[in-house]
Amino acid sequence: MILTRTVYLNGSWLAEADAKVSIFDRGFLFADAIYEVTGVIGGKLLEYAGHAARLQRSTAELGIACPLTEEELLEVHREIVRRNDLREGLIYLQISRGAADR
Repeated sequence: MILTRTVYLNGSWLAEADAKVSIFDRGFLFADAIYEVTGVIGGKLLEYAGHAARLQRSTAELGIACPLTEEELLEVHREIVRRNDLREGLIYLQISRGAADR
């Protein structure tokens, strides 16, 4: 059985095969990004508040704008769990400065 995961990329819900990141993305080119990993057990987010606080500190320190409010980020995490029927696993979140100016 082939599992198809649903991902959230730049404001859109996509099948993982359809998710594309620009080769000019600063996260890809320069590692100019922040990532956070949240565990899921029993379909529940583990210690989400701590992950969200660290993400806020990291984006503020590096001057990277977070495209979503704290409430919206929590809802995206919950929706990832729901759409993927995730019982146990990890959610990887990455925020970069986006595509570099040409």
